[in-house]
Amino acid sequence: MDNTLFESVLQGIFSSAFLASILRVTTPILLPSLGALISDRAGVINIGLEGTMLVSAFTGVVFSAYAQDWFGASTGADIGPWLGMVMGVLMAILMALLLAFFHLKLKANLILSGIALNVLGSAATIAIMFELTGERGNTKGSLASLRMPFIQLPEFLRDIPVISFFFRIFDNQSVMTWIAFLSIAVVWYFMYRTPTGTHLRAVGQNPEAAASVGIRVTRIRYLALVISGVFAGLGGIHMSMGYLTFFQRDMTSGRGFIALATPYLGGGHPVGTGFASLVFGFFDALSNRVGSLNIPSQLPQMLPFLATVLALVIYALQAQLTSRVRTLRSAEGEGFDAVFWKAIQRLSVLHMFLAMLAVFGVIISLSMFAAPNGFDGPETAYPVGAAVGAFSLALIGINLPFMLHVERIGRQVIASAAASSLTLWLYLGLLFGLYLRTTSLKDQSIVLGIILGLVAGIALWLALGGQYLMRHQRREASG
Repeated sequence: MDNTLFESVLQGIFSSAFLASILRVTTPILLPSLGALISDRAGVINIGLEGTMLVSAFTGVVFSAYAQDWFGASTGADIGPWLGMVMGVLMAILMALLLAFFHLKLKANLILSGIALNVLGSAATIAIMFELTGERGNTKGSLASLRMPFIQLPEFLRDIPVISFFFRIFDNQSVMTWIAFLSIAVVWYFMYRTPTGTHLRAVGQNPEAAASVGIRVTRIRYLALVISGVFAGLGGIHMSMGYLTFFQRDMTSGRGFIALATPYLGGGHPVGTGFASLVFGFFDALSNRVGSLNIPSQLPQMLPFLATVLALVIYALQAQLTSRVRTLRSAEGEGFDAVFWKAIQRLSVLHMFLAMLAVFGVIISLSMFAAPNGFDGPETAYPVGAAVGAFSLALIGINLPFMLHVERIGRQVIASAAASSLTLWLYLGLLFGLYLRTTSLKDQSIVLGIILGLVAGIALWLALGGQYLMRHQRREASG
């Protein structure tokens, strides 16, 4: 592998520009994720987010392009982007109302109705695009779409120490990115500080009980689907008028489906949904960066979707643990040690996350053996692939017992500490080492990375609950 190219990729990853790109690629995931969160909390998850985003993206391009003909070049350039956004969101609302009509009025299956909308969104945009432009792939060169405005921060912030770093991250971001992240606070306030939000959550938890106290269940669910359509529409607009300046066939590339997973990974909370979206945005941005290396292009492209699957596995395992903890709480009553079980839950997530990261290593190893020519030939790919695979399987093996039987974390505290700290040591040591390689400490990057990784790994384990478990074990031993 070309060391110069590798160093260039490293410099790109450990930079404010990379963090800025994470925000940019997170936007079309976060917006529909907030919509999915609201509809899910009302008990009517909007499965049709993918098709809704496509329809909105296409509509925005068409109206922003024709605005220049309707209102003149100058006026059209000013109002065209906003007209495209409004019309795109309106079409998204119509798609959401169509789903609501099928499910809430005609009693059609919600999942099948959502899938039908996704198929409709994909097929209809291609058909209308062909009628308008004669093209089936994209509107580039046929419709002169406009771009949503970009926000420029005050220039004096660039010269302030520390703030200048964040200035480079947030400066020149699309207005859609600002809307997306500000929407986290808006959705939180709506859900937890307004009567309508309270009714929405009540309908999702127990519709019969909500109806018994006078809450209009059907009306609330219509509203939830409409709001989810608004957010999906905004996400689609960013894809075609913020991300790009044209519509491309099936350009959402599964983001609507990823958005269905993020509310679950975020614990059904707007802030958690935001963090989960950032995780997917990170993997998406990372796949773009490492795609320039001499590796098969399919490997980095699969990172966001693999992250989705692994994250859902973690969520499913945590849901099972939460159910068991609730049962224990009911059985033990006042004797239930809530702090102890919170520590167990946090550390179990850590073990799961570390093992799931090792799955990436296994896939990379298999890729090296399956396509050695994509990794500088068999002479390099086979030994490196074997080493990566062996280490990854070992890391999965030492964390797996604490995933399958989480009670072992409390009974075998030292073993849990050793397994998680060792794994964190390797991951964080590698991360610190790669970062230091881009600084003036390049020559000491390996040693410093190992030291910092070990310290950070132990500190993280203690902070997540290891310290309490050690005290608890000492009390048990002395008592």
